[in-house]
Amino acid sequence: MTLILKNLNRIINNQWIIRDLSFEVLNGECLALLGPSGCGKSSTLRLIAGLDKPTGGSIYIDQLDITSISASDRKIGMVFQSYALYPHLSVLKNLTLGLKARKLPDSEQKNKVWSVLSIMQLEDFAERKPSELSGGQRQRVALARALLREPNVYLLDEPMSNLDAQLREELRPELRRLILSGGQPVVYVTHDQEEAMAMASRIAVLNNGSLEQIGTPKELYSKPLSLFVAKFIGRPQINILNNQSNEIVAIRPEDINLQEGGINCKLVHQEWLGKNQLWQLQSDYGLIRMLNESDIDVPENITIGWQSTKEHHFSLKTGKRIN
Repeated sequence: MTLILKNLNRIINNQWIIRDLSFEVLNGECLALLGPSGCGKSSTLRLIAGLDKPTGGSIYIDQLDITSISASDRKIGMVFQSYALYPHLSVLKNLTLGLKARKLPDSEQKNKVWSVLSIMQLEDFAERKPSELSGGQRQRVALARALLREPNVYLLDEPMSNLDAQLREELRPELRRLILSGGQPVVYVTHDQEEAMAMASRIAVLNNGSLEQIGTPKELYSKPLSLFVAKFIGRPQINILNNQSNEIVAIRPEDINLQEGGINCKLVHQEWLGKNQLWQLQSDYGLIRMLNESDIDVPENITIGWQSTKEHHFSLKTGKRIN
């Protein structure tokens, strides 16, 4: 299976929600849609799912144009931010319902459901109704239901947003293995770059409904094609240096070093990040963020520098990369 979007557009009240969006998601590939709130991530998923209609463009699964096919006939496994569980049914019955509709043998239904309940750490909640579960538990039930559908395409919209940090870390490897094991294309929406990098083989960065850049996590980090991508990818955020004439120069905090005879700086803030310290330094280039080893005692006044090969240069007019 291959999911293909060609020049997809959506306009509401003369406002572009999605603009000329094109990409492919291959068999067994997870593509993350990453960007800030309102950039078009969830709107793209709704178009793929058939819940909204595009203003223009096409959507294909393999060679089949599904643009005008109803949502119910697209065979897509969806997990959205709303759980959409049947409130009057137990967890077990919520999960079994789809398998019954496919007329699977009872023994197979039982094996599949209890297997996914175990993976999602929900065995003890099988007989509870959604109202008796926490938000994180309801999200896990929604995830389990999508996994049981065995769809042509998986669409996941912030599927772990209601889970605590420890459970997210525990579930990421198992969820990635499960959703990729069947060979279907996966589109994974998140605003969390750490989650995108952990879950996806490629990331598409969206900005105001348009595609800024698509590539591997390493490609986006090491060679951002726009200032927007450079600033959005990487924590702590990349430094934007002032006092440049025709272009914007940026440097990542980890590429800055203590250097004799370098740029004079004054320490204004210090944070401990486990292995490293984050220093915020005031300089003639503005505020500069720098990472350094945590066992270094930093004086109030220091000099810093970096290799010119580590600089990222962008057009002052367009924000696009120029080297």
